[in-house]
Amino acid sequence: MKKFVYPAVLFYDKTEKQYTIAMFDIEVFAEGKTVEEAVNTAQAYLNKYLETAFSYEIEIPEATDFEQMIDMYPKNMVVLVESKLNDKNRAI
Repeated sequence: MKKFVYPAVLFYDKTEKQYTIAMFDIEVFAEGKTVEEAVNTAQAYLNKYLETAFSYEIEIPEATDFEQMIDMYPKNMVVLVESKLNDKNRAI
C-alpha cells in the first residue's frame, strides 16, 4: 500500500457561498458547499490524479510541508488530504 498526503488550502467564496480547496503541489482544485464536501471531493480528485499519474508514469510531486503551507496562507484553513493506493495503484 502507498499513502500520499497533500496539504490543501480552503478558500470561501461569499458570492457563490461555497468552498474551494486547492492542492497547489499537484494543481488540483475542488469545490463544495461545506468544508467536508470540499475535502471529500478533493480526496476523490487526488485518488484519480494519482491513479492516472501511475498509469502514465508521470512524476508525482512531493508535498509541501504542512507548517510551511500554514505560514504561506495564514488567513486560510489548511487541511491534509490523504489517498491510499493498493499494489495495483488503485485507490482504496
